[in-house]
Amino acid sequence: MFKEKLDALLKNDKAVRIIFFIGAALIVVIALSSFFETENLSVRDYTQKLEQRLGDILSEIDGAGSISVMITLEDIDDNSASPRVRGAMVVCEGSDNIIIRQKIVDAVSKVLGISTARVAVIS
Repeated sequence: MFKEKLDALLKNDKAVRIIFFIGAALIVVIALSSFFETENLSVRDYTQKLEQRLGDILSEIDGAGSISVMITLEDIDDNSASPRVRGAMVVCEGSDNIIIRQKIVDAVSKVLGISTARVAVIS
């Protein structure tokens, strides 16, 4: 029964073309995937990149001034794909201004997915 259906399918030119194009597309996708390897970062490298990116964006807040960011991570278990952020500390020149401080706390909280209570902003 299956063999008969397969023979009928292969005799249909349109079905054969569809199967050919699907196979060709899969080969192209597999070939291209080797060009787009994902970065395999250590936890330390991951933290440093996250701190740098967050610091760069926070420095764009008007009045924030010079920024340094420190992020702490929870312990990683073997089943976790990426570490979870425990907390963050931001040292910035503009933290004496309550509005700037609140903008920084809100931004860090939202970007890292942590509560505002886990964000310290100091000068």
